[in-house]
Amino acid sequence: MEKFFIPNSVAVIGASSKKGKIGYEILRNVLSSGTKTYPVNPKRKEILGLKCYPTVEDINDEVDLAIIAVDAKRCIDVIERCGRKGIKYAVVISGGFKEVGREDLEKSMVEIARQYGIRIIGPNCIGVYNGSNGFNTFFQRNMQLPPAGNVAILTQSGTFGIALLEKFAQEGIGVSKFVSYGNKADVDEVDLIEYFLSDGATEVIAMYVEDIGRKFFERDFSKPVIILKAGRSKLGQRAASLHTGAMASRYEIFRGVCRQKGVIAADDFEEFFGVAKIIAMQGLPKGNKIDIITNGAGPSVLACDFIENTELELAGDVVDLTGSATASDYIKAIDESKADIILLTFVFQDAPLAETLDELYREIAKRKKFFIALAIGGSFVEEQRKKLAQLSIPSFDEPRVAIKSLNRVVEYAMRK
Repeated sequence: MEKFFIPNSVAVIGASSKKGKIGYEILRNVLSSGTKTYPVNPKRKEILGLKCYPTVEDINDEVDLAIIAVDAKRCIDVIERCGRKGIKYAVVISGGFKEVGREDLEKSMVEIARQYGIRIIGPNCIGVYNGSNGFNTFFQRNMQLPPAGNVAILTQSGTFGIALLEKFAQEGIGVSKFVSYGNKADVDEVDLIEYFLSDGATEVIAMYVEDIGRKFFERDFSKPVIILKAGRSKLGQRAASLHTGAMASRYEIFRGVCRQKGVIAADDFEEFFGVAKIIAMQGLPKGNKIDIITNGAGPSVLACDFIENTELELAGDVVDLTGSATASDYIKAIDESKADIILLTFVFQDAPLAETLDELYREIAKRKKFFIALAIGGSFVEEQRKKLAQLSIPSFDEPRVAIKSLNRVVEYAMRK
């Protein structure tokens, strides 16, 4: 799988000279990573200052990876040519296969690939992203991509993947690798999970799936795995089959298997992202006792409401520092806490705290405790949440999401 993320050379088959075309944007994105790139298009002699080749077989050098963005019917011939060229890895961006009823076309493409020992990601996908070197096969532009980090993302949906990558980037969470694998005609979640479980850069694995096979669970998971599964209802299953040709399994069975195997099954996107964020930034807590420290009661009261009927246990009463609290008041309360988890609730707009924020961040950075934060507000609050992210403190603007996500993390940690 490594060559999908760290290729020495790439052929973009279906490269275009027209800005806005899929083949143009893929070529531009690949070039931006500094990877040696060969455009392939029989109608062009040069694209973006690079010599353009009629076919992949006309390239004189070795090619590790082919990125294919041509009409689905042409993909069989293209894969055949890749095989004759000796290319062993291909990302098929093209749609028009099983998801539109052309399963025969998809099977034929895979059969030829297997004859030549080619591994395929896709079709009907946006491909891969490597946080450490910036390499990506996307045809999107103006994307906000996250820096290198410890979370691997696997998704059948390219649209969901784009949203998740930008959400990670906005909240300062780094990504090790990203894969949108679409119809999973060849490479599937089993291949990918085995790779990421052994990948040194990956500590957390976050997955969006529409269908998932039994074989996936025939292993022990040495790293936290968080799954958001779609296609739970009859309507959702039909939508999934139209999207990637997926055959969704019964959700109750899926949840039960996840529990048995120690996999975190998230109920919705907010919880999925919240769990990933907490583990990526803070790791796992040592216990379930939580202290809440606040300078404004409202959000903390709501948080307490949601703590009931969870694995979380309040270590004591909420520590309400009131609106006159400064950084030193927070630090004193933090130092007195004996809890496993500290939920810091902030009204950043209160003047005494706002005046002492530099001290707050400086002192919090010195303390090795399991923190999460809760803060609600506009642009000023968002600026402070970014500063918390720089300290690897995950922050939330909704008490329900904060507690629900934290509870999933605690459940997982207690099982481990």
